Amino acid sequence: MSFSIKTLLKRILILVILTITGCIGLFLRIISFGYLINFNRKYFFATSSKLILFIAGVKLVVPKENPIKEGKSLITFNHNSYLDLFALSALGYTNMYFLLSERTIKFIPFTISALSIGVIYIPQKKHLERRMKFFHKLEERIIKENLNIAGAPEGSHDWINGIGSFNKGIFHMATLCKQNIIPMFIYIPEESNPLDKYQYFKRGTIQIEMLPVIDTQNWKLEDLVTNKEFVRSIYVKKYNEIHKTNVV
Repeated sequence: MSFSIKTLLKRILILVILTITGCIGLFLRIISFGYLINFNRKYFFATSSKLILFIAGVKLVVPKENPIKEGKSLITFNHNSYLDLFALSALGYTNMYFLLSERTIKFIPFTISALSIGVIYIPQKKHLERRMKFFHKLEERIIKENLNIAGAPEGSHDWINGIGSFNKGIFHMATLCKQNIIPMFIYIPEESNPLDKYQYFKRGTIQIEMLPVIDTQNWKLEDLVTNKEFVRSIYVKKYNEIHKTNVV
């Protein structure tokens, strides 16, 4: 069997797994009126994500403890491969809502699974007015319901081996809602990082590391850009330490 056929079969198998588990999970969410969303997060999507990474030849090393405590938190993560989302969802954390760009909705099998775990879709930057209204409503909901949110500060961007520029949206949210920020660093060796491609890449290990929690109780909106860059500097420093580079 040639390499190209193996790759094609892997893609098909991954799409089948996403579609089947997503349909089951979405059905459970609908018939339970949303009460089984945490069940889907902990079991269906977490299991399918682990299986997909296994098929892709990826070993996953994760934090030993769940960092989400009582109250409202914001989990941030560096995001430079489609593998990142599978790695994070494989953690099986409950009571946590992922933020994803509306741009990803076109990937139907993934979207079905995402809907089964209550993913919240963010309008793209080109829809600025709708995007601002989205964050305003989400901030009200976080304060009212003490929601835990997971989002990538880099947002939608071209994949790179490095740390991209950070958006202000989720930090504005964290400041107003007084969410403790839980930075998670996702390490993917460059040779094992397919970026946005789906061709062959070397087998390797993805490691998720929880960095020190950031207290936002004294954050102010006038310091938004400074605080955003402060969090980015933490990721840049970690990236340089692991990859032995000097990106800025």
